[in-house]
Amino acid sequence: MVNRREFLSQGGAATLLASTFRVKLSADSNLDAASNPYTNEILILAARAPSGHNTQPWTVNILTATHWIIGLDDSRRLPAVDPTARETYLSLGAFLENLVIAAAHYGYRVDYDVLASSPLNPGVVDLRLQADKPLPQRLDRIRLRRTVRNGYREGEIKSADLKDLKIYGEGVHYFPKGSPAARLLSDGTLEANRQQAFRDPAEEELAQWIRWSAADTAKYRNGLTPDSMEIEGMAGWYVSHFFNHASVLKKSFRETTIKQVKERVDQGAGWLVIENNGMATAALIETGRKVERMWLGVRDKNIAIHPMTQMLEEAPWNAQAAKSLGIGGTPQFILRVGYLASYPMPASVRMPPSWIVRGGKV
Repeated sequence: MVNRREFLSQGGAATLLASTFRVKLSADSNLDAASNPYTNEILILAARAPSGHNTQPWTVNILTATHWIIGLDDSRRLPAVDPTARETYLSLGAFLENLVIAAAHYGYRVDYDVLASSPLNPGVVDLRLQADKPLPQRLDRIRLRRTVRNGYREGEIKSADLKDLKIYGEGVHYFPKGSPAARLLSDGTLEANRQQAFRDPAEEELAQWIRWSAADTAKYRNGLTPDSMEIEGMAGWYVSHFFNHASVLKKSFRETTIKQVKERVDQGAGWLVIENNGMATAALIETGRKVERMWLGVRDKNIAIHPMTQMLEEAPWNAQAAKSLGIGGTPQFILRVGYLASYPMPASVRMPPSWIVRGGKV
């Protein structure tokens, strides 16, 4: 899909807030929230987007059949690790990308304005739906997308595959395993994880979003589960029956987390770092869209992606990352990548559309 965004400079932030940043991409019109047969499916697909701790922070306020406001639920943000909502806006961009693709498949176009600059404002994207010719899309890519943590094979990303990844926009940097930048990212990720694991507010926040039991998974339909964390076999059975909120705060759990991080940063083909031109809301949303487009394409190549963003969440690494990596823009994603022998099926749970809709019916 062609990237038609037009970034604004930091100096144009006020113009952005006046809603003059306008993007037109494929999606939908005359969308009757009560009767259109595709509304539910579009929202189900949009909600397959990734988010930190799988909080699924997005909301949809259906003002009329053709006018939606996409926003944020403040109770599903992560203030301990994402105080500025930077990662939340990136996730909202991924949600928007899925929505645009799904709606295009069913014969609609989306026009939208970015409205908000503060996470305290629940309305972020003013979205209009316009009838259009259906454009068949690979919806299976949305349904099957997942984060993979384990099982990465050795060997760099092939040049042809890397080229395909980079067609989704500028600002994508690949640092192969063994390169100085990759070593910096591995070491920094390990140390930032160590700091975060022993920073009590961050660990309390993580504990809040882990659904150890099947009952909690069914009750909340969000958060991290043993399956999505790839705790399998007898270990998965044990934690689902005997772990709870307090377990996450124990020293043994934190030390196990660091051990797993050390094992993981040593696996795979290296790192992708995605940058943009700043922290404006529109820039973050467009970067989230770009990364989701990339993510939807990698499964066909058996390439796994594991976001490991702790360097961007913890000081001093967050202030030093761009300079240390020789990047001119602002790093927004740090992604561990590598080939898999086979791709696992999705494991994370999702809330139904009725839980995120704030007006209208689905």
